[in-house]
Amino acid sequence: MRNFKFVLTSLAVAALVAACGGGDDPKLSFSSVVSFGDSISDAGTYRVGTIAQLGGGKFTVNSAADKNDKVWTEALAVSLGAPAQCPAQTGLLPNNGVTGAAVVNFAACNNYAQGSSRVTFNGSGPNGVALQKAPYNQVNLGLIADSILNQVNRHITKVGTFAGSELVTVNGGGNDFFMQLGAVGVAAGGGAAAAGAGTIAGWSAATIATVQGGGAAAANAAAAAAVAGMGQAGAELASYVKALIVGKGAKYVVVRNLVDLNNTPLGATFDAGTKQLSTAMVTAFNTQLAQGLAGVAGIYLFDDFARGQAIAANPAGAGYTNVARPICGPDAFSAPGDTVGSSIICTARTLIAGDTSKYAFADSVHPTPYAHQLTADFTIELLRKAGLRL
Repeated sequence: MRNFKFVLTSLAVAALVAACGGGDDPKLSFSSVVSFGDSISDAGTYRVGTIAQLGGGKFTVNSAADKNDKVWTEALAVSLGAPAQCPAQTGLLPNNGVTGAAVVNFAACNNYAQGSSRVTFNGSGPNGVALQKAPYNQVNLGLIADSILNQVNRHITKVGTFAGSELVTVNGGGNDFFMQLGAVGVAAGGGAAAAGAGTIAGWSAATIATVQGGGAAAANAAAAAAVAGMGQAGAELASYVKALIVGKGAKYVVVRNLVDLNNTPLGATFDAGTKQLSTAMVTAFNTQLAQGLAGVAGIYLFDDFARGQAIAANPAGAGYTNVARPICGPDAFSAPGDTVGSSIICTARTLIAGDTSKYAFADSVHPTPYAHQLTADFTIELLRKAGLRL
């Protein structure tokens, strides 16, 4: 009987150790971090031509030799002990007087994210058009802006299927938001400008005909189309993740939804009506994205909306000293009177004065390197809370 009790006690201790993460259970080790998305995840697609000459290339505060300017996916790879990320494609189409560079693909690199990329539409094709400067503090410099759909398909073409040992990150929808909102902004004026903006936004022929007439009817139709367009983008992104990422073998996929853009320096410039529309657009995108991914194994939804709300409510508690003021001052792309520069060429030389080391925003919408690192840390905690041993 004593031996029987000893065996039971030993088994109980072993179970307790296993439950506490002890024993021989190894930590999960990712073979790589593969990223698809937009400027938030761009690891240097445009660090070529004039952009490189000005010391830029990422949509944050750029530093020499990539020492202190990692975006969140790069910081995530480092923290996880995975191979360092590098851009899968670089290039810059000559435009607005800048020196371009040929589009070059790098087979060994797994960060496909590109500034100005939308979920489905391409920057260089129909319904594309990379973002203009106002009010996004970006300049149309001939950005490639390959759609997230194309980014994923390029990776599939390269590898065939995912190995299942990668950590895949996906973010998108921000540039769809900007295109939609920009089109709404000119809709009431009607005419060719409104029709053209609606075409770029991807609106239906019936909506475009309405906005071409201008006035209140055009404004109402545009707002409805913008919300619907964002919902469609969210649904499309979810379908790509399911069919082309999880469906092709990926087992660990972090998908970020859209942050509340009213809580950015750009959002601070919105009037009450625009804030209301912004909320409706972001909610439509996030709702469709979440519904499309519900129940899919291997998906880890990064609720950037909720996290952003928490940061806005208590910046200090989240580790920030300022979440309202961008730290990138005027630069070579700035127009007279500009007070905020373009993050893509923001460097130490263009920063505002003072201790900005724990500021959240580089420009009106893009994070600082410090904010990117906190996001990487948050992602790791998200995965751990989901049960992964990292």
